Amino acid sequence: MTLDILRNFIQSSNINFLYGSGISRPYLSTLGNIEKWLTKVAEDDGKETYKDVIKASLYKAYCDGVILKNHYFYHDKDFLETKSAYTDFFSVCNELMNKRNAQLLNKQINLFTTNIDLLAEETLEKSGIELNDGFRGTLKPAYNESNFQISLSKSSMQFHKQAEVPMFNLIKVHGAVNWKEQDGTIRSDTMLMYYVQQALDKIDKDYFVNLYKTNGTEKTYDEVKTEADDIALHLPDNAYDKFFDAYNQIVMINPTKDKFRTSVLDYHFYELMRIYSNALERENSLLFVMGFSFADEHIAQITKRAADTNPTLQVVVFAYSDKDLDTYKQNLGIEHGCSNNNILILTPSSFKESNQDKYKELCELVENFNLKTINLLFKEISKNIHSGYGTK
Repeated sequence: MTLDILRNFIQSSNINFLYGSGISRPYLSTLGNIEKWLTKVAEDDGKETYKDVIKASLYKAYCDGVILKNHYFYHDKDFLETKSAYTDFFSVCNELMNKRNAQLLNKQINLFTTNIDLLAEETLEKSGIELNDGFRGTLKPAYNESNFQISLSKSSMQFHKQAEVPMFNLIKVHGAVNWKEQDGTIRSDTMLMYYVQQALDKIDKDYFVNLYKTNGTEKTYDEVKTEADDIALHLPDNAYDKFFDAYNQIVMINPTKDKFRTSVLDYHFYELMRIYSNALERENSLLFVMGFSFADEHIAQITKRAADTNPTLQVVVFAYSDKDLDTYKQNLGIEHGCSNNNILILTPSSFKESNQDKYKELCELVENFNLKTINLLFKEISKNIHSGYGTK
């Protein structure tokens, strides 16, 4: 697909993004084998003690790599690189929404994500760009899905003319590190991470299995299980109870294969997935997918069904590398194509092949599709979107 075709899609579509953990790198870790191993632990018929050791070790790895890095943002090289990519993304998308000539379309962009981090909120806090995270209220912000139906406009002081303001709806389908349930309502509470850290600090580090070998490679599940067995022999009673209690206070879907079997019936998660489905079923909808492999079967099924039933939907998947193409096709169930031919998996090679003649310099910068590289594409598109559609 050429950039010119992408530009035309952006010019005339209801825009949605779906992004996963790959977008928050290098600051935050990806799951690795955590999801697979948590599933194995849940299915394991062995004794509870070593299962608790493995579970606690996996939770700790998830906390260290993702959750606790949101309590205090460490302004190291990785954070600055990740935040810079987020800043560029919001800036160019805001510019696109302001420049495009689409009077009948609103200026909202839906950002669907399975990420539980606060990087988007951190990036936009002082930017002047409008972010709707679903919370409303000043002293005790409460979460409600109906808040995503809100649009903002500004009026001229002289002529009383109103103009809609671009706004990003941040829809976290798996919850977030600051979500806490209180009296049946989700509240925002960043102290949840502090309580988790406190609980972890009180547990001897020898009571956790290190998931990595000294050379940096991941251990096998059998190696983790053997070490957990040894630790379980001298583990104090209820060693992890306070850690598990603090961890479970965070309203989020755990990274396990059976997450939707237990969570989809929960009102909020069900509603968020319904919003995702409805967004894809709208006429002339456009979905960009970034840093997300569709390994989540529930989201993959909803996306595939919407593509099959809505011929006006266009899905554009940015594959990180060429070798990911088959994985995307398999996870989406489109090895033999899709009925409306409206799911495009854009690899670095296929992008270069389509755009080499007109955008040679840009193609030379595309090695992988991370957020930084994707931003370059949107910046180039933004140069050629003006109020006069199709003009330069």
